[in-house]
Amino acid sequence: MKPLELPPQLAGFTLREEPVPADRDAVRQIIADSGFFTDDEVGVAVELVDERLAKGSASGYDFMLVESGGKVIGYASYGEIPCTVGSYDLYWVAVDTSQQRRGIGRVLVDLVETRLRECGGRKVYIETSTKPLYDPTRGFYARCGYQEVARFPDFYNVGDGKVVYEKTL
Repeated sequence: MKPLELPPQLAGFTLREEPVPADRDAVRQIIADSGFFTDDEVGVAVELVDERLAKGSASGYDFMLVESGGKVIGYASYGEIPCTVGSYDLYWVAVDTSQQRRGIGRVLVDLVETRLRECGGRKVYIETSTKPLYDPTRGFYARCGYQEVARFPDFYNVGDGKVVYEKTL
């Protein structure tokens, strides 16, 4: 696959697709500092990095990491959904709180979609919470062209449902 490039608005930033051990702490910090996730959820985000480091592409977890000054400031993780042909989950899209509202999240989503098209991806799915805290997240997904396709009340907990979004590539 050909290397992906960041758009001009992120000049001076760098993009990597292969995590390194130091990314464990960067991912932990970005997710924890967001204020959106429980300790268990932070652990899951780091677990995906660990799986990729241990098993490489066989882990089923792929990454896009954006750096500034040698520090990871945003990342996305994604992978093909087992037992499907061309359907992918976009597991995480997160940007350091000090770097938000600069278009980095949107660039990450676009780059993931570009890579998935190259791999023959047909569909991308994203899931998130129905809590009001996640209103901006759901709006972000809608602005990226994702459509709500399912809602599961009380999925994560009583009063905390799951929303599933889909985009056809």
